[in-house]
Amino acid sequence: MENNKLKLSIKTLQNIFSNTEEPTWFLNTRKLALYRSYTLPFPKLESMNLDNWNLFNIDFSTLRLEEMNTLDISNYGLEQDDFAIVQKNNTVVHVSIPEKYRDKVIIKDIFSAMNDDHIKDSFMSVVDYAENKVTAVHYTLLNAGLFIDVKENIVIEEPLQYIVISDKEQSLFNHVTINVGENSTFNFIENYINTTKEDKAPFSFVSEVVTHEGAKINYSSITNQPREKRGTILRRGLTFKNSLINWNVAAMDEADVYHDNTTNILGDGSEANLKIVTLGVKEQKTYFNSEVVNQGLSSKGDILQHGVLLDKSHIVFNGVGFIVKGATGSNAYQSSRMLTLSSAAKADANPMLLIDENDVMAGHGASLGRIDEEQLYYLQSRGLTRKESSRLLVHGFLSPVISELTVDKIKELVTILIDEKIKNNESD
Repeated sequence: MENNKLKLSIKTLQNIFSNTEEPTWFLNTRKLALYRSYTLPFPKLESMNLDNWNLFNIDFSTLRLEEMNTLDISNYGLEQDDFAIVQKNNTVVHVSIPEKYRDKVIIKDIFSAMNDDHIKDSFMSVVDYAENKVTAVHYTLLNAGLFIDVKENIVIEEPLQYIVISDKEQSLFNHVTINVGENSTFNFIENYINTTKEDKAPFSFVSEVVTHEGAKINYSSITNQPREKRGTILRRGLTFKNSLINWNVAAMDEADVYHDNTTNILGDGSEANLKIVTLGVKEQKTYFNSEVVNQGLSSKGDILQHGVLLDKSHIVFNGVGFIVKGATGSNAYQSSRMLTLSSAAKADANPMLLIDENDVMAGHGASLGRIDEEQLYYLQSRGLTRKESSRLLVHGFLSPVISELTVDKIKELVTILIDEKIKNNESD
């Protein structure tokens, strides 16, 4: 389809990114990615088709970096000495790294980091530009992001808060790469905030996380993109020996979004846990492809995802637990549950286990159901409105996942967003 091809020349590509100061090797990567984007397919999805999402209807002028500007960070719950990065309209506008962390972690915007050879150890090591059409276009148009390198034998308990703000129409192709050194601990919170209402520009977010031997990271993410937008979010992890990645994902968008959350549990004794909570509204389409691939001996992978559907929304949970041949003593579990508050909503769950080894433990479960009318009637008989009763039942349904989120601030934000969406829902 012509709508799924970037109408972009090499000269225009070079002009768009002429002020990024990126190295020649990455400009060449852009050119190769653009070429491959014409022939690579979209990821094949169950019950949805990315070909119809019109992901490449892009005003290329909205990709350019803006000049540095200022903002009041207190509007976003931050103080001047907080461990925080704020990015507004594709440009980093606030950086605060406490003195006690400055010799423990390197934090750069993605383009500055490209000029450091060390970035090549992790940048593009988990997500390849030639993987599919989504990744090819992402690297072609990449226009913002962060590179974080945590040094070896470091423990940083205070989470780094990364706030990404959009208050004007723009196309954001954001890339985050985190490399956690041996025996180190790191906590990361990203919060994508979009205050526009008529912004129709597509977006692409990619996160790569590499944990080296004995390393641990809690990666927490909140996204809240408005209804008119549509986009893709890829979160990919790679764990080495005895390391751990905890993914905590709160997808509170109203936009149509394709999520791919895949972790290769490579090292012996390593572990990956993925927790997802989401709420579908209006005519929103949301697709989650969630995979854990056990490759190391005695490795562990767990997927827990809960979703609530309002109005005419459609949510798909595609869960894959894969234990490869030779990964003896490994565990892979997944649980997907969805609750519908509307007869017009559609829910699909596709749990899969791919087991190529005998000495392992694995299991999966999925449940889909309407809200319990008897429970609603009981709550309403106690003086609550139907909407208030629904809100309590939704919180009860999602609480097993929310309680497992590893950062209190994320739990609070998710609870607030859930209340707002239920208050504004149009369901019967």
